[in-house]
Amino acid sequence: MLTTHSFMNQIWTDLNSPTKEEVDSLILTQKIDPLIAKDLLSPTPSQYIKDKDNFIYTVLHIPNFRHSHSESVPQEIDFVISKDSLITTRYDSIDALHYFAKQIEVNEILNKGENSNVFFSMMKEIYRGLEDELSYTEDWMKQIEEKIFKGQEREMVFAISNVSRNLLNFRKTIDSHGNVFEFLRDVGTEKFGQDFGKQAKTLIAEWRQIMRVINNQIELITELRETNNSMLSTKQNEIMKIFTIMAFVTFPLALIAGIFGMNAEHIPIVGHGNDFWIILGIMFVISLAMFAYFRYKKWI
Repeated sequence: MLTTHSFMNQIWTDLNSPTKEEVDSLILTQKIDPLIAKDLLSPTPSQYIKDKDNFIYTVLHIPNFRHSHSESVPQEIDFVISKDSLITTRYDSIDALHYFAKQIEVNEILNKGENSNVFFSMMKEIYRGLEDELSYTEDWMKQIEEKIFKGQEREMVFAISNVSRNLLNFRKTIDSHGNVFEFLRDVGTEKFGQDFGKQAKTLIAEWRQIMRVINNQIELITELRETNNSMLSTKQNEIMKIFTIMAFVTFPLALIAGIFGMNAEHIPIVGHGNDFWIILGIMFVISLAMFAYFRYKKWI
């Protein structure tokens, strides 16, 4: 589907899952290179940028969290950038572009808006959405921290792994943006003027801020993982200690029962009056003495 928007005397053409006919029409109306047009027909596995005639063509992947708390799936946007126009191609519904389209419609009606290239205004909206996703992840990690200290360490193992996987995928996707934006700053300044280069520098600053937040969150989830593992190990050690003490206590009792249960002709106490209770009393005294010793040593 092809839609066209006007933004501060610039034209934004948006293609959603484009057909060959729609792409061919751009070759005629926008004079874009046929090789670039061919790339617009299908998703590209890698992110890159190149300079071609009067355009700069770049492929960016945008992290997209699924709020089921289970996965992060990148979405692709292809940009064909010129001084007065922008062509975007995507293969899925992207919330940030939907919000941006609504925003420029309102601004056009009210006759207001920032005097900036449409690409940078769009990326600002996309990065605002990424900041919201990271804020959501931060809240998720706070919930994990609370549950860890409420004794739900075992349940949090999988939650921590999911957060860690999402953040690592997020960083891997966003990290490539830096090279793209630096290329835009250098080549765009020569091709489209100093103002374009200044806006690229601002975008690079926003990218660096996002990267700082991601790295801080990765450090935090790593600390939470180590804390969770330590608390799990402590619990397991306590359980093993209890089992060890129980085994240590029951061994002499089993030994005494075995001795008095031997089929021997002369066994002390056995055969006397109240011999059963005497043997139980001996076991009880030994058990009590051992527990007292363990308490004295602060083992229990």
